[in-house]
Amino acid sequence: MKTLIVVIFMCFAGSVAAQPTEVRVKPLKDYYYTGSLPLQEDVNCYVLSSRKDFKKFFGETKRPDTPDFSKELMLVLLLPSTKRDAKLDFDRISMKAGQFIEVYCKVRYGKHKLTYASYPLSTCVIPRYPGITKVHFYNNRHMRPLATVMIE
Repeated sequence: MKTLIVVIFMCFAGSVAAQPTEVRVKPLKDYYYTGSLPLQEDVNCYVLSSRKDFKKFFGETKRPDTPDFSKELMLVLLLPSTKRDAKLDFDRISMKAGQFIEVYCKVRYGKHKLTYASYPLSTCVIPRYPGITKVHFYNNRHMRPLATVMIE
């Protein structure tokens, strides 16, 4: 009887650890892409886990809101240079389950053209969790996967 109770307890303890939990998302404003990396034609999703990766995207900076990469990961949504009106945004709620994090994003294209070219961009910071190896990006409107990015 004791063995049965121990087995049942261990089964429930393992299933509780894999249940989805909410992840805090802190949006970062006014970051601008330097244009130094080749981009795909559609939405590009990145997970920045080091200061070296950060410098490739945004150059050298001493901003007070720069992520502490020992405790945080920076998520980046980026479109290639365009004159089309586009807005990218992260939803506030993302879910952590097992060895991955699900990030829900908004990708909206406007009907109007701009008079200048820009890189539509959205950035945010999430806490770094031990054991997390992947980040799945989803389009929140259609719930379609955008990309899966491995964390380095």
